[in-house]
Amino acid sequence: MAWTDLFRTGRSFGVEPRRRPPEPRPDQAWLHIRSVAADGRRHLLQYAVADDFGAVMLSAFVRVESPVGEPTEAACAAVAGAHALDWRGLEGALSVCEGLRLTAFGAGLARGLLPAPATDRLAGFDCARERFVRLARRERLRLEPGEPAELNDARALVGLPPERNPDAALRALALRDLCRWMDGRSDRAEPRSFLQ
Repeated sequence: MAWTDLFRTGRSFGVEPRRRPPEPRPDQAWLHIRSVAADGRRHLLQYAVADDFGAVMLSAFVRVESPVGEPTEAACAAVAGAHALDWRGLEGALSVCEGLRLTAFGAGLARGLLPAPATDRLAGFDCARERFVRLARRERLRLEPGEPAELNDARALVGLPPERNPDAALRALALRDLCRWMDGRSDRAEPRSFLQ
């Protein structure tokens, strides 16, 4: 949390009585995708999916063709040396999500990083950032334009500790925690799916 957060107007979430956590949903899963390295030709990404019970269902490195990044020696070594799936392998690995409602922080971007056949098999694809912004406005928490930019920004705004480890599996679990926190404070209107 930055020192400027002390000057924000709005209601503090920290003084409310503790609420009973919502029951885990077997049809819900949480997705996080992180960029590991890029060499100007290929991009190494880590995909992780956690279920609502707190178990990591998938954590895989994927190498995709991409003009992103600089061809430095370290980047080339990282991209070439990692044991990673290709795009088709990712499609198969994501079969564990079939029939689930997947949530990502920034679902529009995340959906573009998933194979289309994998998203076709989902029950829904939701955006935690969009839901957080709606809840923050309803709770009169003042957000600057573009906030929260990433998962840890949202966690900090409501008093949850940041997830400092960049591992995608731990970030997927941190996203689960944030969404379960939101579940305890909202009447859980039907989320908008990003599959259409």
